[in-house]
Amino acid sequence: MEGGIRLAEKKIVRLPKEAQALSRRELLARLSEAEETLRAVRSGEVDAIVVHGQGEGKVFTLQGADHTYRAFVERMNEGAAVLSSDHTVLHCNGRFARFLGRRLQSVIGSSMLDLVLPDDHPKLRGLLQCAAQKNCRGEIRLQSRRGAPMSVHLSLNPLLLNSTQAVCLIASDLSEMKRAEESLVLQREQLRALAERLQWVREEDRKHVARDLHDQIGQILTAIKMDMTWITRHLPESEGEVLARLRESIQSINDGVKAVRTICSGLRPGVLDDLGLAAAIEWQASEFASRNGIQCQVSVPPVDLHLDGDRATAAFRIFQECLTNVARHAQAKSVRVALNQEDENIVLVVEDDGIGFSESNLSNSLGSLGLLGMKERAQFCGGDVQISSSPGNGTTVTVRVPLDIPRASIWDGKNEEPAEEAGTNRGGGDGLSRTKSMEGFRPG
Repeated sequence: MEGGIRLAEKKIVRLPKEAQALSRRELLARLSEAEETLRAVRSGEVDAIVVHGQGEGKVFTLQGADHTYRAFVERMNEGAAVLSSDHTVLHCNGRFARFLGRRLQSVIGSSMLDLVLPDDHPKLRGLLQCAAQKNCRGEIRLQSRRGAPMSVHLSLNPLLLNSTQAVCLIASDLSEMKRAEESLVLQREQLRALAERLQWVREEDRKHVARDLHDQIGQILTAIKMDMTWITRHLPESEGEVLARLRESIQSINDGVKAVRTICSGLRPGVLDDLGLAAAIEWQASEFASRNGIQCQVSVPPVDLHLDGDRATAAFRIFQECLTNVARHAQAKSVRVALNQEDENIVLVVEDDGIGFSESNLSNSLGSLGLLGMKERAQFCGGDVQISSSPGNGTTVTVRVPLDIPRASIWDGKNEEPAEEAGTNRGGGDGLSRTKSMEGFRPG
């Protein structure tokens, strides 16, 4: 047959048995070497990877990767990886794999986008695009298999690898830093809540001490004065020396009544509780002007602004601190005060024509503790304090306090007043109203 003839005409070459055995041994040796190489690449023991694309696969290697380099990269506390231009992980150290909660061989060859939370993909793409041109840094969250995402700080650098553009990245674990920041924020909030609680307790103590001074000491002084006045009216004129001593004693009692009145007003001005913030500011400005000889121009609304007790107290104490700073440091001749309502805020502006100061030096000055206290009081109420000043141009303090926005406080029992002591007389009103009741008595 024709087919059989063709087969017969073909020349069949048979290799010697020795040659066949050698070829088989070479193939087995090469196969074993290839398997060992592939195992080493996959396990990260060598700095190389085979990336399969269109056509044949490409082998990427890091030049000069000796034992010293390997030991350094594997023992560093930061994660390290090399990415191809299409974001494939060409190499990474064990630390980077542990960040992800994965085995090393499962990370190598993965897309970097698969290792990052989806929400951070735009940020990662931007970083990789930037890193192709220059060094850049950023923060992303790795998608760890161990549970919660891991925040890391990435430092990326362009890298030329076998004439191919790549990116080298260093990942630093931010977990401890994040926990420390969260702990610091919590401690700061706790300290702020404690300071708020202490402020409230101090105001309540001031209020109760002022009441006790009025109800106890004030009444005792009033009773003594009434008795001594009665005595002077019933003594004969022949007892001139005794009458003179009694009148001197009555004057001393009047001085004591004035002292109690001043102390009560300093502790807790009753006008603030009885008449509101606007009246309290007018009263305090009048007291300040008469005591320090500094002219005060006050502008307040004709109708009182409705603030709860805590916010009114905070605004009033800030105003007092402003006046104290004017008297101590400003060397001012006049002060302008304006209280008004803007939208849902109460705005208090205190402006002086004093020497002013440099705002850049304010934070480094121990004298700024009073200003810090003003800001803290405003923050307790959900408000803020803005201070504007420059040398030779005076100082302007702007206080904003919301009308009815509830404050966030860690302590929930703030609105509970302490129980009053048994047998203590808590008369209605304090401060100004008490002062008026004592002013009715005059020496006989």
